Amino acid sequence: KKSGIGIGGQCSGTMRFCASLLVAPAAYTPLSWDEAYPQAAKLVAQMTMEEKYGMMSGIGWTNYVLNKWWYVGNLPAVERLGIPSVNMQDAAGGFRTYWDEIIGTVTCWPSLLSMAATWDVDTMHEFSVALGQEFAGKGANTILGPSINVHRVARNGRNFEYLSGEDPFLGGKLAEQYVAGVQSQGVMTVMKHFVFNNQETNRGSEDSVVEDQTAWELYYPPFQAAVDAGVSGTMCSYNQEDGDYSCSNNRRLNEDLKGKMGFRGFVQSDWGATHATSVTSGLDMDMPMVNDPLFQPAALSKVPKKAIDEAVTRTLAAMVRMGVMNSTKCTPPACNDYFVKDVRGNHAAVALQAAKEGVVLLQNEGGVLPIGAGVGSIAVIGSAAAAKAYDPADGVWDQGDYYSGGGSGHVTASDPVSPLAGLKARAKTAGVKVVESATDDIDAAQEAAAQADIAIVVAGTTSGESQDRLNLVLDNNADQLIAGVATAAKKTVVLTMIPGAVVMPWRARVDAIATLFLGGQETGTAFASVLFGDHGPTGRLPVMLPETEADTIDPSSDAQVMYSEGMKTSYRNPKFKAAFPFGHGLAYTNFSFSAPAAASCAKGVCVTTTITNTGAAPGVAVPQAYVEFPKEANHPAPLLKGFKKTKVLQPGASEKVTFELGDRELSYWDKDWVKAGSAVVHVGASSKDFRGKVTVTTAEVVVV
Repeated sequence: KKSGIGIGGQCSGTMRFCASLLVAPAAYTPLSWDEAYPQAAKLVAQMTMEEKYGMMSGIGWTNYVLNKWWYVGNLPAVERLGIPSVNMQDAAGGFRTYWDEIIGTVTCWPSLLSMAATWDVDTMHEFSVALGQEFAGKGANTILGPSINVHRVARNGRNFEYLSGEDPFLGGKLAEQYVAGVQSQGVMTVMKHFVFNNQETNRGSEDSVVEDQTAWELYYPPFQAAVDAGVSGTMCSYNQEDGDYSCSNNRRLNEDLKGKMGFRGFVQSDWGATHATSVTSGLDMDMPMVNDPLFQPAALSKVPKKAIDEAVTRTLAAMVRMGVMNSTKCTPPACNDYFVKDVRGNHAAVALQAAKEGVVLLQNEGGVLPIGAGVGSIAVIGSAAAAKAYDPADGVWDQGDYYSGGGSGHVTASDPVSPLAGLKARAKTAGVKVVESATDDIDAAQEAAAQADIAIVVAGTTSGESQDRLNLVLDNNADQLIAGVATAAKKTVVLTMIPGAVVMPWRARVDAIATLFLGGQETGTAFASVLFGDHGPTGRLPVMLPETEADTIDPSSDAQVMYSEGMKTSYRNPKFKAAFPFGHGLAYTNFSFSAPAAASCAKGVCVTTTITNTGAAPGVAVPQAYVEFPKEANHPAPLLKGFKKTKVLQPGASEKVTFELGDRELSYWDKDWVKAGSAVVHVGASSKDFRGKVTVTTAEVVVV
């Protein structure tokens, strides 16, 4: 057999490898599409029409209720041909704890937005391998991820799920690692939500109208990156695009995705997103939650046989390519043993490292952090400091908490480390006294703050699928709590646990601010590690934190949502004011950048700069490259086209960083990709902190 994936216990069937829970299975190497397609075509040639139809419509639901011990998405097996069931599970950021029996058997990871805040391809890959291991160990052969929509609306309820943050280049680089990492464990990946699904308001009906340059330069690139990385499937979204529903949109699915992008896998609907028997428009598979006739035999029999064969071939090619023909462990509903299996292994350590890498230090006036030897006491304030996990299995399905957002992407943490617990544990080892006020009572908070050398206020907000956030304000009147503490405290530090952008009107009144974008089960330990200096802050903002809500785009209640701003979102909009800009993040030291230089290299143009730690503490820098295109590109601002994360640099140490800029990085869209004749490459620490620039041309390099 060509492949087999296991994580603990016994593995059914004949497999080449099956590892114990604490030992990672050998990496699976997917076949090429050219190798997989002929094998898939041979299988299709042997299938009856009924068997083909069965591979085009999901099963396992009864009137919007998922049957027990079925995966969220299921295709039936064709046993006589050795075709296993397709076992698809939510969600992109962790194995969904759909039933209480699953809680405590899987890891509650940092959100994908928190992973974006790492700006770290190595951390992303390690996380993705572990994620793939958990899904494989649970008997799922398909993960419904990555979620890679570029943020447009700051209040979008699902922003915590989206790996791209507000930038297509960042999202693309991380999506590559996600696809490679998860699929190295023999699990098919499904990128979503394609496309222009940038708000939850009226998501089932709104019509997104997006012009071509904005589509190809801002919203398509993460999907293109996933395609290039070999993603297995694509999930079309609930909304309409240019008057056609996403899952019936010939232009977006056939012309753009399968045509220009070169996607060779299968297209499936989001659950209940199918509005027609749209096989010829590019939909290969319907995922209904009710008895939906649109992809049943009576309807499919009217579709040309060639289109049916192509759809089924795409699905089977992905399965063959990923080895799931031989590695699939069970067929629902006989999967209960896998659903209850503990597949966490040593993943708490992976989750902790990822959470630490994603903590963003926004502000540190007077070097109040890290907490050093001169600090004898801290006060930990706010109800969010002792936040509990929320279990939606017996409550509101789309409710999130401060560790994991709500909806299909929610993972209930069995025993999350709260900020209070994490800080208390670390303070104990340092001999630092902790004064607790885990409420939102301002009088009690001020009393606690007055007793400590540093007051740490913990605040948060969350969000969930199906509805957008009402505003960008922290929960429980936290703004007033923080302002009140700042008047009584010697030093004030604010920690925020957030699903996306928030406003911080109190930032000038406090000394330090650190944030996590829903950091998962290890949140408290991660915060404590950074605050006490065990892990110097390494995170950078994947979104702009606006000065006011007016510096963002609101969700629209209009039937047609016109993306009239074009590419002028986030840092690309010169009128938006940032409290903290995209790409920003501090370390406990400072860095200098040498004047950038450019030269021809194998990829095209390489821009180099040397980063030097000019401070007194070790630290990690994240230099970024932004390309300013010529006027004919019609760009509103320089665009992120490169980033690197340095090693830990000791005081005085340096590292040379190289940004490789190929044709795509130096091209813009004008009816097709056009390579710029020249461009200015800005190198700096954020989208608003450029330290040097160099002009590059196709003929020569001129240093400015």
